[in-house]
Amino acid sequence: DVGGVQVKITNGFSKEEYKIPKEVQAMEDEGLEKLSYEEQLNDLSVLMKLLLRGASNSLWICGKGGIGKTHTVEAGLADHGLRDGSGYFKNTGSASPIGIYKLLFRYRDGIILFDDSDGALADQDSRNILKAATDTKKVRKLVWNKESRNMADPDEIDPEDETDTRIPKYFEFTGKILFISNLPMNKLDPDGALRTRGLIIDISPTTEEVFQFMEKIVDNIPLEDGLRLDHESRLEVVQMLRNNNRGEINLRKLVRGLNIRAALGNTSDVERMLRLYA
Repeated sequence: DVGGVQVKITNGFSKEEYKIPKEVQAMEDEGLEKLSYEEQLNDLSVLMKLLLRGASNSLWICGKGGIGKTHTVEAGLADHGLRDGSGYFKNTGSASPIGIYKLLFRYRDGIILFDDSDGALADQDSRNILKAATDTKKVRKLVWNKESRNMADPDEIDPEDETDTRIPKYFEFTGKILFISNLPMNKLDPDGALRTRGLIIDISPTTEEVFQFMEKIVDNIPLEDGLRLDHESRLEVVQMLRNNNRGEINLRKLVRGLNIRAALGNTSDVERMLRLYA
């Protein structure tokens, strides 16, 4: 017995409502200790280690964009000698239900990183597949119950035949899943199903925490080829961003700001260009 979980494909509805179970809500209402931005990123690094050491089959990371989620995850993978295409596969962009199923089959014994794939969570078929794939059992059985082209019974497929591109209607999955999302936790996991299956963390810094973090890492931000900027000039960029705080504050804005400052030099246009275009 491999402890299989059958994926029951149902039609998703855009207005489908979820209700978080009372026991899950109760845990949230108790409240966890509010961690600083740096502590949250440090915890993410620790959770990465737990995943890679087998403590969980999945890790779900949510929070607004541009605050270091992907960088921290990829750095953690690199620390274990893993690179995209060599140790894990990174899926970015759209992810249809059948596409996810095929991806899980292809990397059924490996690590799959979903990034910028929030659309998958809006589709109930995709959510069902991901929930089955991230169940707590070591071996999970995934089943595709819809009629689809290029699908076949497993015993009809020759695993030694590299020209056979068919996908089995069911297979055993032992891999691990990382999912990075810009959704808030109540949108990422509206029914509490994901957090009962794997590790989940919400990276949610305040605006001032982001600025303070910028000041600490500003010298570590690489610039475009040929551009140079000293420490004091880099700190000036952070202060300009703070003085002209408008819209979403994130680390991508800092990168753009540093490159603008380095390219323009110390001219009168710098602050205006940062305010409008960083």
